[in-house]
Amino acid sequence: MMTVRLDETFGSHPDLKKLYNAYLVLALFLFFLSWIIPVVVYGFLALDLSYAAILATSLLFPTIVGTAFTAYWIQKYQASVSFLLTRSEIVVQRGVWWKKKSYVPYNRITNVEILQGPIARYFKLGTVSIQTAGYSGVKSSGSRAAEAEVFGVKNFEEVKDSIMNYVRKTRPVAVEAEAE
Repeated sequence: MMTVRLDETFGSHPDLKKLYNAYLVLALFLFFLSWIIPVVVYGFLALDLSYAAILATSLLFPTIVGTAFTAYWIQKYQASVSFLLTRSEIVVQRGVWWKKKSYVPYNRITNVEILQGPIARYFKLGTVSIQTAGYSGVKSSGSRAAEAEVFGVKNFEEVKDSIMNYVRKTRPVAVEAEAE
């Protein structure tokens, strides 16, 4: 298990690739093969052989190419992810084609939570979600989106504790006015 050190860049765990590949396989079976295979089988039973072959190729070839491309992208994406905890902020960087770099000062952090889905739990991976008072992003579910996420790490509890220790040591930027 990796320890979180100040001013030392770390990345997501290599098991993040396994997690994303599991999502890919799940999506492939649920959304594509669940209807493509029956359609192709029906095509070979009900259509002329040449039409059935065209049908099979037109459905399976894009699925295979898309799956191969996504599997390649997963490798590159996991390698692009990096996190840095400095004395004053958290830096999250990711992206293969479109690079994104987020800076979150500790003195703006209002909420830190850990997220772990059932498949991520199987791989012992978690996400530390960091929210700030001034960030107005909203998820599709209607809840507030995180300004930054340290994701795909096995030591998510340690990352959360490190962030919270820095937050506790930092004076907040926005303070409530005193009552008159």
